[in-house]
Amino acid sequence: MAAGQIYQGGATRFSYNGKTLYHTKGCKLQISTKMEEIATKDTSGSVVTPSNYSWSASTEALVADIPAGSTTQLGFIDIVQLQLAKTAIDIEITDGVLGSWIAIGQVFVESADIDATVDQSVSGSFSFKGNGDLNFTILD
Repeated sequence: MAAGQIYQGGATRFSYNGKTLYHTKGCKLQISTKMEEIATKDTSGSVVTPSNYSWSASTEALVADIPAGSTTQLGFIDIVQLQLAKTAIDIEITDGVLGSWIAIGQVFVESADIDATVDQSVSGSFSFKGNGDLNFTILD
């Protein structure tokens, strides 16, 4: 990756247990740090101290059958089955380009939604709750 390279959202995808979600439309990663507020008789305002972080992810996809024989993709129902079984999922978030970043962690499916609006393709969305550390490295 060249210095100053801007990453393209169209190439960035989630991988779940090594498989991508079929017909993904978008994905998002969110990291939040809990801030402990400390106020004492010696301060005029609150002082904050960073504490633990938590992270979550979400994605949207069209709901469609996976191509016959595919071993590299999951469908909407596959993710729902992982949610119902309360299965931890290993995920990676990357654009797949050698030399660019990759985020690696484990999640549980927190919610799944289907939107079946008249005259539109059926789409689904998922939210995931991070379980443990989120690690960043370079794809090689």
